[in-house]
Formats: sequence, C-alpha cells, structure tokens
Amino acid sequence: MITSDDIVSITQNILTTMLHLESQVVGPCDISKSSDRITGCVQISGEWQGAVVIQASQDFATFLASRLIDIPSADVSEEDIRDGFAELTNMIGGNIKGQVPCPSFLSIPCVTTGQDFEFQLSGANVRDDVFMDCETNMLRIMLCEAKEKSN
Repeated sequence: MITSDDIVSITQNILTTMLHLESQVVGPCDISKSSDRITGCVQISGEWQGAVVIQASQDFATFLASRLIDIPSADVSEEDIRDGFAELTNMIGGNIKGQVPCPSFLSIPCVTTGQDFEFQLSGANVRDDVFMDCETNMLRIMLCEAKEKSN
C-alpha cells in the first residue's frame, strides 16, 4: 500500500520532471483562506476507493500553469490555470492509483477556485496529508480513503 514517502516521491518526480521545480516536505501550514486558492481532486474507485486532493494558492497555480504551457505568468488565463491544475492533479493521482490495489480507476479531475471555501469528501477520511515547499510556494497533497467500500 502507498505511504507518505511514496506520495512525496511521486510529487517530487512530477514537479522536477514536468515543471523543473525543486521541492521538499515541510510541516503542516495554512494555504490561506483569506486569499484565492485552488483545489484539485481525482477519485479512485475499484478494489481500493478514495481520492487525491491537492491545494495551492492561486498565485502558485498561475505559476504552475505558466510552466506547464511555457508562457509568461502574465499571459496565463483563468482557463489555463484550471486546466493546468487539473493536469497536475491528474498526474499525481494517476501515479498514486498505480500504487493501490488493482483494478482501480481514476475519475476525471475537478478543480475549485475562490476564497473561504471548505472542500469535503463525504464518506472518506484523510489518510495522508503532505505539505511541500516548492521554491517558497506551498503545495498540499491529501490522500483520502473511503470509510467503507461501496458496491
């Protein structure tokens, strides 16, 4: 079964390979509710059931999108930001899916942006909660596991 160390390794590999970003694990921190933030989620169903949730500030999501599509941050649109964050969520989630019992299937990623919102996955517990510093920007990766397997 996947561990926090696996989540860190997967995330660092993606950040380094796809975005040329160095990152390191840090202690829990607040991805501020007072400023715009972004949350991406993919669900895993099948033999193992749960979800992968990632969060970052809107500014960091803009920077990530500019790196993904190789354009200046000033030229990144809201759609680029959502698409880029969905793609990052999908890459991390897909790699995590490969580490859980098979057969497992990955949902289409969903993305939420804004201020002062709560994100909740009904029927799931946070199994791992990893915070990473990516060149002074915070990225949070949560692995949530279903309380009960539904049939």
